[in-house]
Amino acid sequence: MRHSQLRAFDAVAREGSFSRAANLLNLSPPAVTIQVKSLEESYGLTLFIRSGGKAILTSDGQVLYDKTRRFFIEEEEIQNYLSSSSALEKGHLKIAADGPHAALNIIAAFREKYPGIKLTVTLGNAETVRQDILAQRADVGITANCSESDRLVIDELSVQSMIALIHKDHPFAVRKMLSLSDLTGAPLILRERGSNTRRVFEKAVKELSLRYENELELGSREAVREAVAVGLGIGFLFEHEVLGDDRTVAVPLKELANSNRDMVICLKSQLKRRVVEAFVSLARTFAG
Repeated sequence: MRHSQLRAFDAVAREGSFSRAANLLNLSPPAVTIQVKSLEESYGLTLFIRSGGKAILTSDGQVLYDKTRRFFIEEEEIQNYLSSSSALEKGHLKIAADGPHAALNIIAAFREKYPGIKLTVTLGNAETVRQDILAQRADVGITANCSESDRLVIDELSVQSMIALIHKDHPFAVRKMLSLSDLTGAPLILRERGSNTRRVFEKAVKELSLRYENELELGSREAVREAVAVGLGIGFLFEHEVLGDDRTVAVPLKELANSNRDMVICLKSQLKRRVVEAFVSLARTFAG
């Protein structure tokens, strides 16, 4: 067993791809493949299922990954202690966020305070961010309404309300407030399943025993905004996600006031890393 083999395996497991792991390690994809294959052959294990360019952990691979993550976190802690990383002058932080509205101000402040730390930011929906943190594909997350886990540190940053986004010529555009029951029969534009917006909306609809039949599902808030702007229906966003567009009007929803809680999250085991602790501490200053 060689350190380089474990490093290659850990990178592939973390990135879910041999090619992305190669980029992370500044190696060629064949070099990473050889390292992992040598590790598998040495111990008679199959660590990954290769499918469509993705590397999916087997059960043996998952057990090993849990151990290599702890190993390399401890290794990084040692390096941090012995080098300038302990002063946050160098390092790398992977951030997952479910949208730019809550994340970018924190990221900008962190980058200004710790310019030597390389930041990588990935965007996805709320469930994707949570899973990225749990699977250690990202170090910290900025997301909304994250469900509790005994593995996670969760700190609330801000509270938002959901609004209905309506075309400016729609009769509802002149309303000061809407109820979800007002929207029965109207064409609706919903985010994809797994998104926080969809989850909050459907929870409220279920509690009110309402049903909607004319729905269009779109995979991003940008798509929802544009679909409303061209008259395809009524969309749903949180108030900080609304951009200035004279084609649309934002109307508050009575049942969904203060329905969104933006949060910073990380694994409890990761919080001992100085760079993660620094980001979480800085994010907490944005709470309120």
